[in-house]
Amino acid sequence: MADRGFRLAGRMLLVVFASLFVFWVPPLLAQSNPPSGSQNEINQQLLNRIQELEQEVQALKAAPAPTPPPPPEPAPVEAPPVHEVAPRLQLNVFGDVGFESVSHVPDTFLFGSLDLFMTARLSDKVSTLAEVLFIAQNDNSIGADVERLLLRYRQNDYFSIAAGRYHTWVGYYNTAFNKGEYLETAVDRPFFYQFDDTGGFLPMQEVGVTATGKIPSGKWGLNYVIEAGNGRGWGPGSEPAQNNQDANNSKSVNGGLYIRPDWASGLQTGFSFRQDNLTVPGPAVSETIATVHAVFTNSKYEILNEGVLVRHVEPTGPIFRTSCFYSQWSRSFGNVHPYFRYQYFNAPTDDPVWIYASPNGYAPLNDTNFIGRLNGPSVGIRYDFSPHAALKLQYDRYDLRGLPSVNGLNSQVAFTF
Repeated sequence: MADRGFRLAGRMLLVVFASLFVFWVPPLLAQSNPPSGSQNEINQQLLNRIQELEQEVQALKAAPAPTPPPPPEPAPVEAPPVHEVAPRLQLNVFGDVGFESVSHVPDTFLFGSLDLFMTARLSDKVSTLAEVLFIAQNDNSIGADVERLLLRYRQNDYFSIAAGRYHTWVGYYNTAFNKGEYLETAVDRPFFYQFDDTGGFLPMQEVGVTATGKIPSGKWGLNYVIEAGNGRGWGPGSEPAQNNQDANNSKSVNGGLYIRPDWASGLQTGFSFRQDNLTVPGPAVSETIATVHAVFTNSKYEILNEGVLVRHVEPTGPIFRTSCFYSQWSRSFGNVHPYFRYQYFNAPTDDPVWIYASPNGYAPLNDTNFIGRLNGPSVGIRYDFSPHAALKLQYDRYDLRGLPSVNGLNSQVAFTF
């Protein structure tokens, strides 16, 4: 609009100056020189130009004013990030229900768990993690459990330390798959990786400190884990994780190394070694747990392999060794994930720790408190029928030394929201 005004004013000034030139210059020239034919031609050209300029001025006046540009649209209001319930707090919820039919056990529908998983960033280097679990107990009640509670300080990629209640780095499965059943391909965990407060025999939970980080190693992707805690309680009525009071002055120590090489995306191999002294009825028992794993996971394949060796030693007694391993293979076809798993567990029946099993202690299969050799395959299929829910079907067959084989059919609907 301003440019159009400037052009109109300029043309009007040009008309004025041309008029002055026509009407004032010729008389002045006439006073000094007589008019000539060429001068008349010049005057006529100037008059013609004045008329053209006047026509252009009239055209500019008649032209419609240009439409002003529309005002800028207000910036859209950004939706809060997914799972954000407060500026610092994020919440994920997991749940599962199912149906189970196992030999020698009544068929049952079952409530699996409700898992509230919360994280918050307090500063650039400090964050928190909390996980509260609601799970059905053997007496059909539903109990609440603070599964994890951690305050973490992360200096850089090479050093991060956390304090509180955490899942131990005893093997790969325990930290790769926490309580959310939706995250697991299979219906259940390998039976020797069941949580110790629901029947497992390995120390899956701990109260103490844990440090992790990278080790400069180029393309090998070497990482370390170091943990120290109260250790675990054992015996009738004891709580596996010693949350408030350690039963002795000895502390558990766990360390491990693993690699994630850049040249083999999806591959991880590693080992861990844990030392603890257990206070059980009778003499104290020294416990060492060694694990090794080799896994490969990507968008299509899940190949998990782990082995565990548990060693118990009394001050003046023999050495008791328990060995176990599992191998799980899965291949995805879109939303369908068939899988196969084989498990093996072999424990001495006179182990001084296993013989004090209790409702809160070792019970790897349907709370039977079985001690001995247990092995067999599981085959199943997982179908993700929505982006946040999956249906799983699984058949199990286990051989128990000295007892009839066990067959089981399990189904589960696991979801997150």
